[in-house]
Amino acid sequence: MDPTALVEAVVEEVACPICMTFLREPMSIDCGHSFCHSCLSGLWEVPGESQNWGYTCPLCRAPVQPRNLRPNWQLASVVEKVRLLRLHPGTGLRGDVCERHGEQLKVFCKEDGLVMCEACSRSPEHEAHSVVPVEDVAWEYKWKLHEALEHLKKEQEEAWKLEVGERKQTADWKIQVETRKQSIMWEFEKYRRLLKQKQPPGRQLEVEAKAALASLEQEEGETLQKLQSNYDKLTQQSQALWRMIAELEERSQWPVRWMLQGIEEILHRSKSWSLQRPEPVSLELKTDCRVLGLRGILKTYAADVCLDPDTAYYRLIVSEDRKHVYYGDAKQNVPDNPERFYRYNIVLGSQCISSGRHYWEVEVGERSEWGLGVCKESVDRKEVVYLSPHYGFWVIRLRKGDEYRAGTDEYPLLSLPVPPRRVGVFLDYEAHDISFYNVTDSGSHIFTFPRCPFPGRLLPYFSPCYSIGANNTAPMAICSLDGED
Repeated sequence: MDPTALVEAVVEEVACPICMTFLREPMSIDCGHSFCHSCLSGLWEVPGESQNWGYTCPLCRAPVQPRNLRPNWQLASVVEKVRLLRLHPGTGLRGDVCERHGEQLKVFCKEDGLVMCEACSRSPEHEAHSVVPVEDVAWEYKWKLHEALEHLKKEQEEAWKLEVGERKQTADWKIQVETRKQSIMWEFEKYRRLLKQKQPPGRQLEVEAKAALASLEQEEGETLQKLQSNYDKLTQQSQALWRMIAELEERSQWPVRWMLQGIEEILHRSKSWSLQRPEPVSLELKTDCRVLGLRGILKTYAADVCLDPDTAYYRLIVSEDRKHVYYGDAKQNVPDNPERFYRYNIVLGSQCISSGRHYWEVEVGERSEWGLGVCKESVDRKEVVYLSPHYGFWVIRLRKGDEYRAGTDEYPLLSLPVPPRRVGVFLDYEAHDISFYNVTDSGSHIFTFPRCPFPGRLLPYFSPCYSIGANNTAPMAICSLDGED
């Protein structure tokens, strides 16, 4: 073989098949082919412990196990030696000489972005162009390459953040769907258990449960498909960015004459790059957890709940019938007895619960903040407390008009398409069940705390919060269930 062709063949062998420049940190895969580490990272998502399938070689399409990636140190050494020869893929041994005139390439045409010899610069197609020595524009274009790289790296960082965001959205969606699935199964099982004591459950109950789960599964699939489509588009853009960045980084290391060759086209591509952001995907579940007839059964366990004024924070005003409470403008002249809450806008019910099933409903109206639930009788009423089961509180709450949450921040925000104006609370002491229902939305399920034994006697919990704005001045009211259908 001709020595020139042989050397050129060697140069091509140490080029990455993905970015077409010298291999950087070459990695060998199962089939024997080698690629830049960064090119493979951009092409493949980094696998987790359970993600190690569906990958193929970009060159021969053979199945690949990403865990088997190994650095090819010997090939890396060969690449470095070829670099010392100042050869580059696609340039050959006569890369510094004009193929047309046999002269050294010394000048640069700004209009065409080409390096050429002086004879070419005097030809008719370049005689009207701005032609300068390559050394005179070297730093100018090195800086332009630097700016282009900075732009692409910022786009790459943004793409990575968006990918992380899409993965998080997918994980959050799956958790939300699984939580709703558990709610549906628990609520139908609860209805079956309660109904069994009144009358034999019919087959219709099973049909309704299967229909709700099927609707949830369809909604899950449709949303996951949208999220996956967004993620796929982002990864495709990331791969293109990886290749372009590799191309510019490699070119910035070339000798000036070859760095400038065709540089305007490369700079134009990099400057015109704009990351396409994914389409927004709603993560609001439309399939609610609703068991027709459950409220009717729950109302058979209606409890005559009244407020205990001796527990009320000193700004809370309790009505004479002990069914209404609101936040007052001034401090009430009340004794600081042991039962009274000192730091928080809380008032408790007067009925201690240590067994049985109990159901009550509370009108929260248009209030922008409130809290409802139960707490253990022995909670600290004078010092700082946290509204979580660990501290003896099983509470749901509304903050800022649209942030519904169960307990403290350890629990996720609740998705409630219809704001509840009236909330039902059901406590099954022996079953360790405390559940909340949106009566405004025909009794759809809001939340059930994970089942755990209750530590002793419990009391109903109410918090009207502060009088923030016109919507938060109306009282919270315990509703009468007598005479309702």
